[in-house]
Amino acid sequence: MITREFDKDLENLKKNVKNLIGFNTFQYKDTYLARRFDARCRAYHLDNYHAYWELLKKDEAEQEKLRKDLTINVTEFFRDNTVYSIFKDEVFPDMIKKKQGKIRVWSAGSSDGKEAYSIATIAIQLLGEQKAHSKVEIIGTDIDKDCLQRATNGIYQSRPGIVQTDMEKQMRFITQPERYFNIENNAYSVKPSIKQLVNFQYHDLISGLKKKNFDIIFCRNVVIYFNRELQTILYKDFYDALNPGGYFIMGKTETLLGESRELFVPYNPKERVFIKE
Repeated sequence: MITREFDKDLENLKKNVKNLIGFNTFQYKDTYLARRFDARCRAYHLDNYHAYWELLKKDEAEQEKLRKDLTINVTEFFRDNTVYSIFKDEVFPDMIKKKQGKIRVWSAGSSDGKEAYSIATIAIQLLGEQKAHSKVEIIGTDIDKDCLQRATNGIYQSRPGIVQTDMEKQMRFITQPERYFNIENNAYSVKPSIKQLVNFQYHDLISGLKKKNFDIIFCRNVVIYFNRELQTILYKDFYDALNPGGYFIMGKTETLLGESRELFVPYNPKERVFIKE
Protein backbone atom coordinates (compact mmCIF):
# COMPACT_ATOMS: atom_id res chain seq x y z
CA MET A 1 0.00 0.00 0.00
CA ILE A 2 1.28 3.48 -0.90
CA THR A 3 1.54 5.67 2.21
CA ARG A 4 1.73 9.44 1.95
CA GLU A 5 0.62 12.80 3.17
CA PHE A 6 -1.48 12.87 0.03
CA ASP A 7 -1.58 16.55 -0.89
CA LYS A 8 1.99 17.41 0.06
CA ASP A 9 3.66 14.28 -1.33
CA LEU A 10 1.65 14.30 -4.55
CA GLU A 11 2.29 18.01 -5.15
CA ASN A 12 6.02 17.52 -4.64
CA LEU A 13 6.15 14.59 -7.05
CA LYS A 14 4.08 16.47 -9.63
CA LYS A 15 6.49 19.41 -9.46
CA ASN A 16 9.56 17.20 -9.69
CA VAL A 17 8.21 15.15 -12.58
CA LYS A 18 7.29 18.28 -14.52
CA ASN A 19 10.80 19.69 -14.11
CA LEU A 20 12.50 16.38 -14.87
CA ILE A 21 10.66 15.06 -17.93
CA GLY A 22 8.74 18.13 -19.09
CA PHE A 23 5.29 16.58 -18.66
CA ASN A 24 2.89 19.23 -17.36
CA THR A 25 1.40 17.30 -14.45
CA PHE A 26 -0.48 20.34 -13.13
CA GLN A 27 -2.95 20.22 -16.01
CA TYR A 28 -4.12 16.69 -15.19
CA LYS A 29 -6.51 15.52 -12.49
CA ASP A 30 -4.83 14.47 -9.24
CA THR A 31 -6.81 11.23 -9.11
CA TYR A 32 -5.51 10.24 -12.55
CA LEU A 33 -1.90 11.10 -11.68
CA ALA A 34 -2.07 9.27 -8.34
CA ARG A 35 -3.22 6.08 -10.07
CA ARG A 36 -0.30 6.25 -12.51
CA PHE A 37 2.28 7.11 -9.85
CA ASP A 38 0.98 4.35 -7.56
CA ALA A 39 1.32 1.80 -10.37
CA ARG A 40 4.96 2.79 -10.92
CA CYS A 41 5.62 2.56 -7.17
CA ARG A 42 4.15 -0.93 -7.06
CA ALA A 43 6.39 -2.01 -9.93
CA TYR A 44 9.38 -1.42 -7.61
CA HIS A 45 7.66 -2.48 -4.36
CA LEU A 46 7.93 1.09 -3.04
CA ASP A 47 5.44 2.38 -0.51
CA ASN A 48 5.88 6.15 -0.81
CA TYR A 49 6.40 8.86 -3.40
CA HIS A 50 9.68 10.10 -1.93
CA ALA A 51 11.32 6.71 -2.51
CA TYR A 52 9.96 6.63 -6.05
CA TRP A 53 11.34 10.11 -6.76
CA GLU A 54 14.78 9.09 -5.52
CA LEU A 55 14.71 6.21 -8.02
CA LEU A 56 13.16 8.22 -10.85
CA LYS A 57 15.64 11.08 -10.91
CA LYS A 58 18.57 8.66 -11.42
CA ASP A 59 16.95 6.17 -13.81
CA GLU A 60 16.42 7.36 -17.40
CA ALA A 61 14.70 4.09 -18.36
CA GLU A 62 12.13 4.63 -15.61
CA GLN A 63 11.66 8.23 -16.72
CA GLU A 64 10.66 6.93 -20.16
CA LYS A 65 8.34 4.31 -18.66
CA LEU A 66 6.62 6.97 -16.58
CA ARG A 67 6.27 9.25 -19.58
CA LYS A 68 4.54 6.44 -21.49
CA ASP A 69 2.29 5.61 -18.52
CA LEU A 70 1.20 9.23 -18.18
CA THR A 71 0.16 9.38 -21.82
CA ILE A 72 -3.40 8.17 -22.36
CA ASN A 73 -3.42 5.58 -25.15
CA VAL A 74 -6.33 3.21 -24.56
CA THR A 75 -8.42 2.80 -27.70
CA GLU A 76 -10.14 0.30 -29.97
CA PHE A 77 -11.84 0.14 -33.35
CA PHE A 78 -15.41 1.50 -33.43
CA ARG A 79 -15.40 2.17 -29.69
CA ASP A 80 -19.03 2.58 -28.57
CA ASN A 81 -20.81 1.22 -31.63
CA THR A 82 -23.85 3.46 -31.13
CA VAL A 83 -21.67 6.55 -31.63
CA TYR A 84 -20.29 5.18 -34.88
CA SER A 85 -23.80 4.27 -36.03
CA ILE A 86 -24.83 7.93 -35.64
CA PHE A 87 -21.67 8.98 -37.46
CA LYS A 88 -22.23 6.53 -40.31
CA ASP A 89 -26.00 6.97 -40.72
CA GLU A 90 -26.44 10.69 -39.99
CA VAL A 91 -23.37 12.84 -39.38
CA PHE A 92 -21.16 11.82 -42.27
CA PRO A 93 -23.99 11.59 -44.87
CA ASP A 94 -25.11 15.09 -43.85
CA MET A 95 -21.59 16.40 -44.34
CA ILE A 96 -21.31 14.67 -47.73
CA LYS A 97 -24.49 16.43 -48.86
CA LYS A 98 -23.65 19.92 -47.68
CA LYS A 99 -19.87 20.16 -48.15
CA GLN A 100 -18.78 21.13 -51.65
CA GLY A 101 -15.04 20.77 -51.11
CA LYS A 102 -12.98 18.25 -49.16
CA ILE A 103 -14.39 16.98 -45.85
CA ARG A 104 -11.71 17.43 -43.18
CA VAL A 105 -11.90 15.18 -40.11
CA TRP A 106 -9.68 15.45 -37.04
CA SER A 107 -9.11 12.53 -34.67
CA ALA A 108 -7.62 14.40 -31.70
CA GLY A 109 -5.71 12.21 -29.27
CA SER A 110 -5.80 9.39 -31.82
CA SER A 111 -3.44 7.09 -29.88
CA ASP A 112 -2.42 4.12 -32.05
CA GLY A 113 -4.72 5.08 -34.92
CA LYS A 114 -7.73 2.83 -34.41
CA GLU A 115 -10.17 5.75 -34.23
CA ALA A 116 -8.80 7.42 -37.37
CA TYR A 117 -8.87 4.15 -39.30
CA SER A 118 -12.42 3.48 -38.09
CA ILE A 119 -13.44 6.81 -39.60
CA ALA A 120 -11.61 5.97 -42.82
CA THR A 121 -13.38 2.62 -43.25
CA ILE A 122 -16.75 4.33 -42.89
CA ALA A 123 -15.76 6.95 -45.47
CA ILE A 124 -14.92 4.21 -47.97
CA GLN A 125 -18.11 2.30 -47.12
CA LEU A 126 -20.21 5.34 -47.93
CA LEU A 127 -18.27 6.83 -50.83
CA GLY A 128 -16.21 4.04 -52.34
CA GLU A 129 -12.41 4.16 -52.53
CA GLN A 130 -11.98 6.55 -55.44
CA LYS A 131 -14.44 9.19 -54.25
CA ALA A 132 -13.31 8.91 -50.63
CA HIS A 133 -9.72 9.68 -51.61
CA SER A 134 -10.77 12.79 -53.49
CA LYS A 135 -13.41 13.93 -51.00
CA VAL A 136 -12.06 13.13 -47.51
CA GLU A 137 -8.98 14.10 -45.49
CA ILE A 138 -8.47 12.58 -42.02
CA ILE A 139 -5.86 13.94 -39.59
CA GLY A 140 -4.90 11.83 -36.57
CA THR A 141 -2.89 13.62 -33.89
CA ASP A 142 -1.27 12.53 -30.65
CA ILE A 143 1.49 13.53 -28.25
CA ASP A 144 2.88 9.99 -27.93
CA LYS A 145 5.42 9.39 -30.71
CA ASP A 146 5.48 5.62 -30.17
CA CYS A 147 1.71 5.51 -30.61
CA LEU A 148 2.00 7.57 -33.78
CA GLN A 149 4.55 5.12 -35.15
CA ARG A 150 2.22 2.19 -34.43
CA ALA A 151 -0.60 4.11 -36.09
CA THR A 152 1.52 4.75 -39.18
CA ASN A 153 2.47 1.07 -39.33
CA GLY A 154 -1.20 0.11 -39.07
CA ILE A 155 -0.64 -3.43 -37.78
CA TYR A 156 -2.72 -4.63 -34.84
CA GLN A 157 -2.16 -7.96 -33.10
CA SER A 158 -5.28 -9.48 -31.63
CA ARG A 159 -5.44 -11.06 -28.19
CA PRO A 160 -7.20 -14.45 -28.09
CA GLY A 161 -10.61 -14.60 -26.43
CA ILE A 162 -12.83 -17.44 -25.30
CA VAL A 163 -14.97 -17.44 -28.45
CA GLN A 164 -13.67 -14.52 -30.47
CA THR A 165 -10.49 -12.46 -30.40
CA ASP A 166 -10.79 -8.88 -29.24
CA MET A 167 -10.23 -7.67 -32.81
CA GLU A 168 -13.01 -9.90 -34.12
CA LYS A 169 -15.35 -8.34 -31.57
CA GLN A 170 -14.33 -4.84 -32.63
CA MET A 171 -14.86 -5.73 -36.29
CA ARG A 172 -18.47 -6.79 -35.76
CA PHE A 173 -19.46 -3.22 -36.58
CA ILE A 174 -18.51 -3.66 -40.23
CA THR A 175 -19.22 -6.32 -42.83
CA GLN A 176 -16.32 -7.87 -44.73
CA PRO A 177 -13.43 -6.60 -42.57
CA GLU A 178 -11.10 -8.28 -45.07
CA ARG A 179 -12.02 -5.47 -47.45
CA TYR A 180 -10.14 -3.06 -45.18
CA PHE A 181 -7.57 -5.28 -43.47
CA ASN A 182 -5.16 -8.03 -44.41
CA ILE A 183 -5.90 -10.65 -41.74
CA GLU A 184 -3.37 -13.34 -40.92
CA ASN A 185 -2.57 -15.22 -37.70
CA ASN A 186 -4.75 -12.89 -35.59
CA ALA A 187 -2.91 -9.84 -36.97
CA TYR A 188 -4.93 -7.12 -38.70
CA SER A 189 -2.92 -5.00 -41.14
CA VAL A 190 -4.63 -1.87 -42.51
CA LYS A 191 -4.79 -1.94 -46.29
CA PRO A 192 -3.12 0.87 -48.29
CA SER A 193 -6.49 2.20 -49.50
CA ILE A 194 -7.39 2.96 -45.87
CA LYS A 195 -3.94 4.18 -44.85
CA GLN A 196 -3.85 6.71 -47.66
CA LEU A 197 -6.89 8.49 -46.22
CA VAL A 198 -5.16 9.25 -42.91
CA ASN A 199 -2.28 11.57 -42.10
CA PHE A 200 -0.83 11.09 -38.60
CA GLN A 201 0.88 14.07 -36.95
CA TYR A 202 2.50 14.89 -33.65
CA HIS A 203 0.44 17.52 -31.85
CA ASP A 204 0.14 18.72 -28.25
CA LEU A 205 -3.47 19.69 -27.56
CA ILE A 206 -2.33 21.84 -24.66
CA SER A 207 0.63 23.82 -25.97
CA GLY A 208 0.66 23.09 -29.71
CA LEU A 209 -0.47 25.45 -32.45
CA LYS A 210 -4.24 25.74 -32.66
CA LYS A 211 -5.79 23.80 -35.53
CA LYS A 212 -8.55 25.14 -37.77
CA ASN A 213 -10.83 24.40 -40.70
CA PHE A 214 -12.28 21.03 -39.76
CA ASP A 215 -15.75 19.73 -40.56
CA ILE A 216 -15.82 16.92 -38.00
CA ILE A 217 -13.76 16.55 -34.82
CA PHE A 218 -13.50 13.40 -32.73
CA CYS A 219 -11.96 13.88 -29.29
CA ARG A 220 -13.18 10.99 -27.21
CA ASN A 221 -12.05 9.90 -23.74
CA VAL A 222 -9.07 12.27 -23.72
CA VAL A 223 -10.16 15.56 -22.17
CA ILE A 224 -11.69 13.77 -19.18
CA TYR A 225 -8.20 13.27 -17.71
CA PHE A 226 -7.46 17.02 -17.63
CA ASN A 227 -8.48 19.44 -14.90
CA ARG A 228 -11.63 21.50 -15.36
CA GLU A 229 -9.81 24.70 -16.28
CA LEU A 230 -7.97 23.02 -19.12
CA GLN A 231 -11.08 21.16 -20.26
CA THR A 232 -12.86 24.50 -20.61
CA ILE A 233 -10.05 25.87 -22.76
CA LEU A 234 -9.83 22.78 -24.97
CA TYR A 235 -13.55 22.62 -25.68
CA LYS A 236 -13.43 26.24 -26.84
CA ASP A 237 -10.39 25.36 -28.98
CA PHE A 238 -12.37 22.56 -30.64
CA TYR A 239 -15.28 24.92 -31.26
CA ASP A 240 -12.93 27.42 -32.91
CA ALA A 241 -11.34 24.66 -35.00
CA LEU A 242 -14.68 23.67 -36.55
CA ASN A 243 -16.21 25.20 -39.65
CA PRO A 244 -19.83 26.39 -39.33
CA GLY A 245 -22.12 23.37 -39.56
CA GLY A 246 -19.34 21.09 -38.32
CA TYR A 247 -19.74 18.29 -35.78
CA PHE A 248 -17.92 17.67 -32.50
CA ILE A 249 -18.02 14.11 -31.13
CA MET A 250 -16.81 13.59 -27.56
CA GLY A 251 -16.56 10.68 -25.12
CA LYS A 252 -19.78 9.33 -23.64
CA THR A 253 -18.63 10.08 -20.08
CA GLU A 254 -17.45 13.61 -20.91
CA THR A 255 -19.38 16.86 -20.43
CA LEU A 256 -18.97 20.25 -22.05
CA LEU A 257 -17.77 22.99 -19.71
CA GLY A 258 -17.63 26.76 -19.72
CA GLU A 259 -18.44 28.83 -22.78
CA SER A 260 -18.66 25.78 -25.04
CA ARG A 261 -21.91 24.70 -23.34
CA GLU A 262 -23.61 27.75 -24.83
CA LEU A 263 -21.77 27.70 -28.16
CA PHE A 264 -22.28 24.08 -29.21
CA VAL A 265 -25.79 23.00 -30.18
CA PRO A 266 -26.77 19.48 -29.08
CA TYR A 267 -27.33 17.14 -32.04
CA ASN A 268 -27.51 13.85 -30.15
CA PRO A 269 -26.77 14.54 -26.46
CA LYS A 270 -27.00 10.87 -25.47
CA GLU A 271 -24.17 9.96 -27.84
CA ARG A 272 -22.35 13.25 -27.10
CA VAL A 273 -22.60 14.63 -30.64
CA PHE A 274 -22.75 18.43 -31.00
CA ILE A 275 -22.86 20.86 -33.89
CA LYS A 276 -21.44 24.34 -34.53
CA GLU A 277 -24.14 26.40 -36.17
